[in-house]
Amino acid sequence: MSFDKLKGKMTEGHLSQKSMAQNLGITVQALNAKLNGRSQFTLGEVVKITEMLSLKDPVDIFFNPSVPKMQQNKSDRKEAS
Repeated sequence: MSFDKLKGKMTEGHLSQKSMAQNLGITVQALNAKLNGRSQFTLGEVVKITEMLSLKDPVDIFFNPSVPKMQQNKSDRKEAS
């Protein structure tokens, strides 16, 4: 997860932690824990944040592939053989 990208999008959208927390139905403290990697966002929260910030590519923010792209391409080729 790219916490910096999410925080940047919040700043661009003029969305404070307080208003985002209210929209998500969680406390500011809970949101802060999620924004700082001490807790994880639920799928429902990801969907709401995507809508609130009108994110075009939420995958770029919320998900990091665990396998580098170079290795993914090699395994894809092996499966296709």
